[in-house]
Amino acid sequence: MTRRELRSYNPRIDSFEDLRGLRAEGYVRDSTLDQRDGFGPTIQRTNEQRFAETYGLVLGERWYTEFVSGRRVEKRKEFQQVLEDASLDRFDVLLVDHTSRFGRNQAECIRYKAELDRMGKTVVFVSQGIISGSDRDFLNERINETLDEQYSRNLSRYIKAGLAAKAANGHAIGRAPLGYRQEKHDSGRGAWLIPDDETMPALIHLLREYSIGKHSFRTLARILNAKGFLTSNNRTFTESSISTVLNNRFYSGKAVYHRGQPDEEVTEGVHEVPEEVRELWSKCQEVRSKKRRPGQPSPPLKQQQVYPLTGVLKCDGCGEPFHGITSHSKRTTTRRMAHSWHRCSMRPRSLYARVLESDFADKVLSCIVLDEGWRDAVLKALTNEGPKPDHSLDQRRIEGAMSNLRKQHLWGAISDDGFKTEYQILQRQLKALIPPATPKMTPNIDRAAELLRNLPALWQHPGVSREQRREMVREVFQEIRLREGKLVAVTPNPNYAPLFAYSLVHRTGVGGAGLS
Repeated sequence: MTRRELRSYNPRIDSFEDLRGLRAEGYVRDSTLDQRDGFGPTIQRTNEQRFAETYGLVLGERWYTEFVSGRRVEKRKEFQQVLEDASLDRFDVLLVDHTSRFGRNQAECIRYKAELDRMGKTVVFVSQGIISGSDRDFLNERINETLDEQYSRNLSRYIKAGLAAKAANGHAIGRAPLGYRQEKHDSGRGAWLIPDDETMPALIHLLREYSIGKHSFRTLARILNAKGFLTSNNRTFTESSISTVLNNRFYSGKAVYHRGQPDEEVTEGVHEVPEEVRELWSKCQEVRSKKRRPGQPSPPLKQQQVYPLTGVLKCDGCGEPFHGITSHSKRTTTRRMAHSWHRCSMRPRSLYARVLESDFADKVLSCIVLDEGWRDAVLKALTNEGPKPDHSLDQRRIEGAMSNLRKQHLWGAISDDGFKTEYQILQRQLKALIPPATPKMTPNIDRAAELLRNLPALWQHPGVSREQRREMVREVFQEIRLREGKLVAVTPNPNYAPLFAYSLVHRTGVGGAGLS
């Protein structure tokens, strides 16, 4: 027998030879600084492909690839997809070029590698020759994790110090705003922000139209889009992009560092601002002041309204997000959730935030029901309990083949190397017939259940701030979909999905008493 059968269960891997014939996928993570340090995506992929060919792994075509920096995994969507696919048994081995590509936070690295190990998956760091979790590589793996995190912390500290010094010298922080572009210094280090002939007309037209005093952010965005103008990142204008320009003190000649934060610093900028731009931006501030309550300054950022559903509330038609808008009158403050994507035909474009938050509590949070039987039902589903397939015939067939192979070896019909290779193949096929010993508990299921039970009461509690409600929503939900002014669907985060499924079965009776 020369063909390797794919298997769904991965026993403890102690050497690279044990990897032969297993299903593998590659994970690639990159950032601009990593490319400079030799961790570009092409290099990572080539190293993983070469490793798979050398040790006979069956490399898939998924290639989890993302371009993101930082020590946290919240924004790493491809990494989250790795965990989801592992739970669905779509690979046996995850190939990662270097420990730093898996993560630069030792605590999180240990947590997620342990989670993959519980699902019977092996992580291999190909450039360092490390099999995660093996006794042989334990110390080397931990040392590299510590060095990776220390590098990230040092880099973060240096960058913060550099940005603070840059701002103190009057240089604007961040990408070039509308009407400007970056031009590198003659020395090759750093860049200046200078007026851009291509986008400056869009900036001037925006400021002129708004300074007239007849346009809202929405109508002005429509006018700019109708005339073919684009934002600084080549997108159509929205209310948010108009607000970004009119709130940017860069156009008044200032350089602002940590805008709205307690350590905010405002200095005279070294960038050039055309006199026309400076005057028009100043007139726009006067117009905005007249539209607000006379004589009342706008509230500082830390006192501005917070919308708990921002970040997760999206249009079910086009998938674009809703954002919060606060309007002030002499006596009241009105909060609305607005959808300004001009190509979307879905109506209405905005709704009262309090109505949406009330509907969310009534139609979503009230549906969460976890009775005394939730744990057994959820764990039964997660461990795939039920009728077990009968592999006795396959086991006897493989055991017979192993017996025949031993006889051929004793008779000298096959060499020692040939016997070893074929015997290992048969051993793997036999082990693949043994169902994995899935743990009875998943790491955070009790914590997730406790939060879901308390969520309806916390949402209504007067002592819970809007910021806290927003964090709770983002913790539990990936998306909340809105169609024609009504909530139509929610997508919970993976840790909470089984509990929502149980609540749905419990309320509707779909699926019977169990959870499948």
